[in-house]
Amino acid sequence: MLAIDLLLGLLIVVAALVGARLGLQRALPIAGVAAGVLLGSRAPLLFGEELDSDYAPNIAVVAAVVLGGIGAVVGEAVARRAPWLARGLVVEAGLGAILTGAAAAVVVWAIAPAVSEIGSVRDDIRRSEVLERFNAVLVPVRPARNEPASASDLPRAARRRRPAAAGDTGLRSRREVMRAERNLVKVMVTRCGGGYQGTGWIAGHGIVVTNAHVVSAAQEVTVSRRGRGASLAANVVWFDGIHDLALLRVGALRREPGLPLAAAARTSTPAVALGFPSGKLTIRRARLGPTTSGVRLPPIELDSRAGISLTLRHRLVTLIRGLNGPGGSGGPVIDRHGNVVATVFAGIPQSGLTLGIPNRIVRSALRRANHRVEVPPCNAPPLRPTREESIAARNA
Repeated sequence: MLAIDLLLGLLIVVAALVGARLGLQRALPIAGVAAGVLLGSRAPLLFGEELDSDYAPNIAVVAAVVLGGIGAVVGEAVARRAPWLARGLVVEAGLGAILTGAAAAVVVWAIAPAVSEIGSVRDDIRRSEVLERFNAVLVPVRPARNEPASASDLPRAARRRRPAAAGDTGLRSRREVMRAERNLVKVMVTRCGGGYQGTGWIAGHGIVVTNAHVVSAAQEVTVSRRGRGASLAANVVWFDGIHDLALLRVGALRREPGLPLAAAARTSTPAVALGFPSGKLTIRRARLGPTTSGVRLPPIELDSRAGISLTLRHRLVTLIRGLNGPGGSGGPVIDRHGNVVATVFAGIPQSGLTLGIPNRIVRSALRRANHRVEVPPCNAPPLRPTREESIAARNA
């Protein structure tokens, strides 16, 4: 556990002990302030602003101050006019501890996004498991970061315009493609003294599906919706180096419905692949091939090999007719209903094929992923799974 988590836990426990000493009636105004702060954090939504927009922090701060003051007055009034609340020393102390402990948790959660902008503690704040749990319940107000330098000079309507796309742009007006594009993210990673980017897609409940080689050796992972706008902090909650699959938890995307996995995809199904090859949104026609463990191809060339299997021997993969490119790793391949039929992890230019992670592997990971996991460091060697390990991984 990180030191920051121990510190946060200690602060909440101390607040609860203070609340036990104060008692229920004196804790009510404190709880009222926390309730006001909590309600104030949702105020940007009432003004049509996303919680990671440029204006959201300012709106939330003003609303939290006003509503926190109102909450304190209401709590004080309730405490004065309801003396029956104090029914016994033990009960009053217990309820006081609960209220002040909860109030401390709300305050910690509310100020964490602002504190995370301080360079010296940024990494610790973003890796905190305590704050990750809080963010899984409530999406935080987070200042927009990493906007293009010229974005502030553009009219607001222009900044919301759909970015240019490459590939078969005629597909872009199709309903299922528009839906997939809304759930597409660019994954940006800092590692080994440099940067890397790939693609991911939202699976719902704040989970993003991408490749393990995209986040391998990562020191920091962020995502941006549709490849533009604010960078949102992400934590790796699943890392499968054999199948090149990773899952990220992004608290700010918790309310996004995400893309569904196709129940059963047939060979030769017409499909569309989306991603950010070379950093640009690209939409291409594809056709689903068989899912097999009998592929015989040379070792895969990847930007990061740390903890990743480079062989396809005994590995279950879905073949896709059509090429992708660097940066498109982790992108979804969808059918005409908008359901994901495979997740891209590599391309084989000499054969005109793209390789995809089968849905059964992704579905199993989504069911089992829970807490944040560590990724292999920069100097970790590639995986060399045995036949038995490959079979066990796909049958898990």
